[in-house]
Amino acid sequence: MERSRRSDIMCYEGEVQKDTAVFLVEAGDTLKNAIIGKNQKEGVHCDDHECTIENVWWDDVCEDALSIKGGTASSVTTVTNCGARYASDKVVQHNGYGTVKISGFFAQEFGKLYRSCGTCGDIPRTVTVENVYAIDPLVSVVTVNKNYNDQAKLSNIHVKTTSGNKDVKVCQWSQGSKTPSNLGRRSVGHPVSVLGQRHPHQQRVTSLIDDGE
Repeated sequence: MERSRRSDIMCYEGEVQKDTAVFLVEAGDTLKNAIIGKNQKEGVHCDDHECTIENVWWDDVCEDALSIKGGTASSVTTVTNCGARYASDKVVQHNGYGTVKISGFFAQEFGKLYRSCGTCGDIPRTVTVENVYAIDPLVSVVTVNKNYNDQAKLSNIHVKTTSGNKDVKVCQWSQGSKTPSNLGRRSVGHPVSVLGQRHPHQQRVTSLIDDGE
C-alpha cells in the first residue's frame, strides 16, 4: 500500500477543516487499502455519512483520523480492519447522526478511539466497537454523551498499558454541552455493555460496575 499525505500542509499549520484532509469520502463510497502519513491535519472526512472505511492505517494522527458528519438517524458508517497511532485527542470523531460500526481496530497512544460529539447539539448517536487491541489509551476507548441518549456496545476489547496503569476507562460517559464534561465510567444497566473485555493484565470481565472517575 502506498502512503498518502499532503505536500502543502503540516499538522501544526492552519485551521482544522475538511480541506486539510487527505481523503474526502462521499456517501456510499469506500476508502480501502490506504496508509495516511503525518503531513495533514484531518486524515479522512466522511461529511455525508454512509461511508465504508476498510484497511486504512493512520501513521501519525494530527487532529482526528476520521471525521463523520451529516446523514440521518438510519445512516451507518463502517470502519473495518484499520489502525491508528499517536492521536493526542480523537481517532474517530462522530459529529453526524446515525450509527458508526468499528470492527477490527489497532490503536496505540491515543486519547479516545471513538468520540460522540459533545458540542454538536442534542443528537443521539450509536456506536458498536468490537475486536479492538488498544495500547496506552490516554482517556478512554469510547466516550459517549449521557444526556443525548447515546448508545454504545463494546465486545472483545483488549487493552494494554506499558506503564502498568490499571485505571483504564474503556467506556465513559460525557455530559454534552458547549463545554462537555466527563462523568466517569458507565455501569451495567445503562446503554453500555462490555463483553469479554480484557484489562492490562489480561483478566476477563463481563461488565464495568464503577461509576466513579
